[in-house]
Amino acid sequence: MTNSPSVMTRALIAMDTAACLRVDGDPREAATMAAAVYDRLPPAYRTGLVYSRAQLLHQYLDGAPRRLLGDALA
Repeated sequence: MTNSPSVMTRALIAMDTAACLRVDGDPREAATMAAAVYDRLPPAYRTGLVYSRAQLLHQYLDGAPRRLLGDALA
């Protein structure tokens, strides 16, 4: 057993943090964080729950932050 969180766990926590940043009024940082997390993920992890959380955040963004995250998800 390891004490370090899994790749998936870290990615989900980061996506949740990005969602909180958006709610707190910082959509640019939210998109930047989510896009960076998604870009660093191995392809096998870019589906399922991580993808759905990134997509949900994307739906709530507009303007440049929305485009930034949309480019990462494309």
